Amino acid sequence: MLPGLSKVVSAQTCNANIPAYTPAEHFTVNGDGTVTHDKTSLMWKVCAEGQSWSANNCAGNASTYNWSSALTVPDTVNTSGGYAGYTDWRLPNVKELASIAELKCEGPSINETIFPSTPANNFWSSTPDVENDERVRSIYFGDGGNISNDREGVDTRVRLVRGG
Repeated sequence: MLPGLSKVVSAQTCNANIPAYTPAEHFTVNGDGTVTHDKTSLMWKVCAEGQSWSANNCAGNASTYNWSSALTVPDTVNTSGGYAGYTDWRLPNVKELASIAELKCEGPSINETIFPSTPANNFWSSTPDVENDERVRSIYFGDGGNISNDREGVDTRVRLVRGG
């Protein structure tokens, strides 16, 4: 997929012949808009930035960012009182972000029970591309792919994590 383009998918599809990579039982739902991935001990915001946690769902549209503005999102959240009582949210590295991709599904490639209303788009990581310093690694939650994204890509979302 070319940077800046969004893949429109009407509904998530999953291959029942492939075991789940991120089944619901691998997560502890904290009831406050966060979940803890028991395998990694990372706590994730359930909703992408720009969405709000309401009635056990993510409402609204995920905001888009270029990489330099994405890097400021955790500071903005943390200095404005934090989220769910925590003020140490950060942008995940690419391995952490890939750990929540559900590779048996696409459109989006994430466990929708745990992360509802996740758009099937690119999500920034904090990991620069080692082969090209003008690019950064991101996860495309359309199919779970780990891609190299232009730092100025504007059609890219953010999901915050803490711990690790």
